[in-house]
Amino acid sequence: MRWAPRYRLGPMYRLRDLDGRARPVAFAVFVLLAIPFALSLHRAADVGWIPSGDDAMIGMRAHGILDGHLPLVGQPSTSHLYGPDEGTAHPGPIEFYWLAGPVRLLGPTAGMLAATALVNLASVLAAAWIVLRRAGPGVALWASVLLAGVLWSEGTALLSDPISSNMGGLPLLALGAAAWAVVDGDHRLLPLATVVGSWVAQQHLAIVAPAAALVAWVLVGLVAPDVARVWTRWRSGEPAEAAGPGGGARGSRQPADGAPSSRGERRWPWLAASVVIAAVLWAPVAWQQLTGDRGNVSAVVDYARTSESPQLTAADAVRQGVRAMGYPPLLVRSDLNGFDLYPGPLRPVEIVVAALGYGALGATVVVWFRRRRTLSLLAATALVLAAGGVVNGSSVPASIEAYRINFYRWTFVVAWLGWTAIGWAAARLALAAAAGRGVRRWALPARRVLGGAAVVAMVAATLVNGFTAGVDDRRRDQEGFGAMRAVAAVAVDEAEGHDRVTLVVRGRSAVLASGSMLMLQLAAAGHDVRLVDGEERFLGAHRVFRPGDDPGDLVLLLTTARNELPDGPGRVAERHDINAEVNSLLREAVVDEGAPLIVAEDADRLLADRGHEAAVREYLAAAMATFEEDPAAVLTNPTLLDLVADGYFASPEFDPDVLADLADALPVATVNDDDLFELRVLTAEELLALRPDLDR
Repeated sequence: MRWAPRYRLGPMYRLRDLDGRARPVAFAVFVLLAIPFALSLHRAADVGWIPSGDDAMIGMRAHGILDGHLPLVGQPSTSHLYGPDEGTAHPGPIEFYWLAGPVRLLGPTAGMLAATALVNLASVLAAAWIVLRRAGPGVALWASVLLAGVLWSEGTALLSDPISSNMGGLPLLALGAAAWAVVDGDHRLLPLATVVGSWVAQQHLAIVAPAAALVAWVLVGLVAPDVARVWTRWRSGEPAEAAGPGGGARGSRQPADGAPSSRGERRWPWLAASVVIAAVLWAPVAWQQLTGDRGNVSAVVDYARTSESPQLTAADAVRQGVRAMGYPPLLVRSDLNGFDLYPGPLRPVEIVVAALGYGALGATVVVWFRRRRTLSLLAATALVLAAGGVVNGSSVPASIEAYRINFYRWTFVVAWLGWTAIGWAAARLALAAAAGRGVRRWALPARRVLGGAAVVAMVAATLVNGFTAGVDDRRRDQEGFGAMRAVAAVAVDEAEGHDRVTLVVRGRSAVLASGSMLMLQLAAAGHDVRLVDGEERFLGAHRVFRPGDDPGDLVLLLTTARNELPDGPGRVAERHDINAEVNSLLREAVVDEGAPLIVAEDADRLLADRGHEAAVREYLAAAMATFEEDPAAVLTNPTLLDLVADGYFASPEFDPDVLADLADALPVATVNDDDLFELRVLTAEELLALRPDLDR
């Protein structure tokens, strides 16, 4: 038996083999796929995007790498909300290492945006190129039309969003395509599949199952030919040299007509390269598992095995799979969230279309397995990913987080793979039918017309992307970017000449979003910034201020609040009000401050006049009762403000003109429900007066 048998690659297509008419089309496809990413970066710049919240914490970990602070796991997950208090981290730190250079070279804002967009654009182009390589220009053009639909449906914000729960979404396209190619015998793509698979699997727990399904599919594709060859030898009794090189009986796979000829090649160099790449990319994860007080891989496995928190049901997961291939088609819908995918009931049209779609994929696997194995395996890859996605869909926590579309990015990839396979199979059947009717002379004009229509469809999708400004095109915290930039600029100026900066944060936005933003901007300016009450798992040990530490000679206090800021020590360096007009009107709305809260006698009639059901009327009455505790929340809610203006309260008295102006000024803009930002400069003594517990 030979030590290193050769494996047939099957038909391959190359960009350089395209003729003079096809090359401009290929260039147009490249441009049309790249435009949405340019648009994403333009929109980020237009709203003044600055890393905040999780984005800023990702930037902090990336920034510290070149200083020797090497993260071993990914971002902390929210599993502590549904299991043990210590929780788990997402699988790996690969994104931190990718961002380290760009963040240092270009700064946090430009570096994170550019590096993220580059990864996602490369993933989309790789997916299109792999389809070209395995199936030819016609199928690649059809797949590119569907990719344009993916980019529109997912929204432009995703294309340059560095948050880990999104960073696996578009690379999953490349992983799906690479897995299909490797299973089809294209072992040269094993290293690419390893890189992309490692990237996707390390990003977020919500995408591990789909990624694992594709990786398992690759392993099956690598082992199955050898198993089939051994089985064939055993059944036939033929010697080893007589077995075909393609992983089955000799001559079982033939190149497509007109495709570049195949040749045998050894696969072990690509396997060896993949093993080395995997070892490097997963080395931090393995090291942490072996040396950490609590291995993260073990923690993730224990959480998955023992967690008793409520999760979406199997029926919810099946509905996700149905809607991935159902009606209306996923790739012509936008502004989607989890509530569009998992709740029931399913409409009959959804069930029928999905059944037809998955049925067509199953039929493609069977019918084309011997005649055109590459097409059959593409359909099979879509089904494998759908199965992995359904497993993933049943593990989503049954909580408010279930609405996040980030948990369901796999559905877009199933739709892309599935409709690519179905379209290809339909085209093959149409060509076969046409060949039998003597209309071959129309084949070339028809291909040109279809090619032109495909480019027009991509142009249309790109134009729609440019004119759409929906929820999926908005950035998290974008209402506060101006305030954050103003605060950060002043903080960096105050820190000039100081090496050590200690930061204290108060308020919802300061804790959840703007505090990490400020830390990253100070670190990027070259300062050793440490956060009081910071958590090591989010920031790294070197960024946490602990009791007894020297605060240095500059202490900054960042406070955020809604409508009114609390008093604080120190000198005010910057104060920014996102809703300056609204907050001014709120202070003028109540004529007689201090008057008791009295509900008018006809309050029930006011509620009934609006035609609400009894449950809604009870909810509105309860919301109005909170006025004494939080008047701003009532007066900035358009529905509640309308009731106030109509006389829901007999006391206190309100200025009707101010209420009218307030209604015109709504809605309010907030970041984590806060709209006021204040930066104060404290001395070390003022810090200890504010937090005596730190003096130990």
